[in-house]
Amino acid sequence: MGQTVLRGEQIYSGYGKLQVINGIDIYIDEGELVTIIGPNGSGKSTLIRTMIGLVELFNGHVYIRGKEVSGMKPHEIIEAGIPLGYVPQLANVFPSLTIEENLKMGLFVKKWDEYYQQRTEEMFKLFPILEERIKQKASLLSGGERQMLALARALMPSPEVLILDEPTAALAPNLAEDMLQLVVSLKKELNISILLVEQRAKRSMELSDRGYVLVTGEIAAEGPANELLAEDRIRKLYLGVRDR
Repeated sequence: MGQTVLRGEQIYSGYGKLQVINGIDIYIDEGELVTIIGPNGSGKSTLIRTMIGLVELFNGHVYIRGKEVSGMKPHEIIEAGIPLGYVPQLANVFPSLTIEENLKMGLFVKKWDEYYQQRTEEMFKLFPILEERIKQKASLLSGGERQMLALARALMPSPEVLILDEPTAALAPNLAEDMLQLVVSLKKELNISILLVEQRAKRSMELSDRGYVLVTGEIAAEGPANELLAEDRIRKLYLGVRDR
């Protein structure tokens, strides 16, 4: 792998007086797909939201491409030209806006003109169905189509690192598998680094380069995905795999 594109050092964060994340170290290198798994309520979404300024950072440091963004708000990160894309869980499109308008929102701090046209054409190559429905409101899309639109919007500014919070949430099993395969193909085609939070723990780990297991706001295990998959304790407790 190449250089580190996203790093968190000794992250402590939470909500008000409630501390949720307790001294976590995490990193993603160029071209990696890294998955965070763990029980519900373990702090997975809180951790990634802390790293992009959506949750208060109590202590620690966050770096994107070597630039410290600790404590910066999301709009400050974007305005600083830092190459980051983020897709939140479920409520991740503007339902009253058309597909075209949603894509434009992905470039709200850039001039649209030729760059917008170029990026839109590139998104339609990745997601052809969006071009067919460009004037349709997002509220009329299926769950899978909404996730594709959310991904396309996050990719509009050409980020080098993409953070995805449970992209398979509320999708049927076959659509969930399609979505995970799409994430893998995006990593390869765009040479982008991806940090993925996912409840489909075993399957997402099978597709990843490395992984972290998060429990009660702390890292319980980390390492190459194939090693985590092979470890009996991890398989039984967090991957839903019974004795062989």
